[in-house]
Amino acid sequence: MSGPVQMEVELDVYSGRPNPRWRLNSRDAGAFRALTAGLPPATTTARPAFPEPGLGYRGFTVRDGGRVLRVAAGRLTEGTASRPDPARSLERWLLSRLPPSLDDLRPLVAAALGEERGG
Repeated sequence: MSGPVQMEVELDVYSGRPNPRWRLNSRDAGAFRALTAGLPPATTTARPAFPEPGLGYRGFTVRDGGRVLRVAAGRLTEGTASRPDPARSLERWLLSRLPPSLDDLRPLVAAALGEERGG
């Protein structure tokens, strides 16, 4: 296999069936890495603070080569290292990269991120 490793994003939203996944192009992958680098320093936690399992939006998982990053509940977590993202900028950015084929999921995730708008 040749070429750069592609970054894969998984939207953790389904229960009982596979979650949707898509790949970021190299420009978006670079932008995501830059956004993560701009977060406050990591702290070590005994257990990652993920949303409780249940129905609906639970965050994103980003696979970048051998790295697995969890973006959920205003945090970026990799293993036991966790970095705060109180504005949920990474989640909002990943939502903005949702492929058109998954547009039906956009309102669900936007509502979970507090972006509900009156209609």
